[in-house]
Order: sequence, then structure tokens, then C-alpha cells
Amino acid sequence: MKVRQRKTNAFTLVEVMVVLIVVAVLTAFCVPSFQRALEQSRADVAAANLRAIWSAERLYWLENHAYTADLSGLQDLGMIDPEIVLSTTGYVYSATTAADGFQATAERTGSTFRSGQLMIDETGAISGEVTAGDGTVISPGFQ
Repeated sequence: MKVRQRKTNAFTLVEVMVVLIVVAVLTAFCVPSFQRALEQSRADVAAANLRAIWSAERLYWLENHAYTADLSGLQDLGMIDPEIVLSTTGYVYSATTAADGFQATAERTGSTFRSGQLMIDETGAISGEVTAGDGTVISPGFQ
């Protein structure tokens, strides 16, 4: 008596495990790059918000011949987005004035791993950086 064997189109458990291990290793290599890109995009958004504050301060100066440290006042005048003033995660924005200028600051919050601040002054120059716990430095702009 002849026993017929059927051909099955299936994967063995070993093949499935090998594929899963390869995917896990590739994912482990990609996660740090993704996290850095995510933090870079957050810094770029913070820099764009600082530029919006700078533009609003310049317009305010043209009308009043003085800068304001009150971001909510700029919001009430419709000069900046309310999300900038109300932001409590990612970056928190503030401004200070002097006799002949101002400085707006975006402070990195909401992370135990990353800290730092970005600043813009009346000249429009952005400075500062965000530093990670491992020493990785992020500054706004294309890198």
C-alpha cells in the first residue's frame, strides 16, 4: 500500500522565527534615527514659532515704538497663534524685553531625556540647542 504525501505550502516555525529576528534587529537600528528625526522636527517647529514671535514683536514695535514681553497681548491682537502662548508640552515660550530689544525663548519641556532652549532676539538671530542625555545635540535648521 502506497501512502500519499501532500505538499503543503506553509512556513516552518524556524523560518518564521528567523524573519521575526531580522525584523527586530532592523527595527532596533532604526529607532534611534527616528527619535533624532522626531526631535529635530520639534526643534524646527520651535524655531518657526520663535520666528513668528519675532515678526509679531517687530509689527508691535512699528505701532508702539516698544517691544512687549506679554505674549498673550500679542495673541489678543491676533499677531501670533494661540497654540504658541498656551503650549505646555514640547516647548514653552516666553519673552523678555530690554530698553532697546527683546528676547523670546523656547524652553524644552516634557522630556526627562532632552533639555535645552532656543532663543531669538530683535535681530532675528536664533541661538541655543537641545541636548540629549547621551550628549546628542540638536539645533534648528537642516542638518
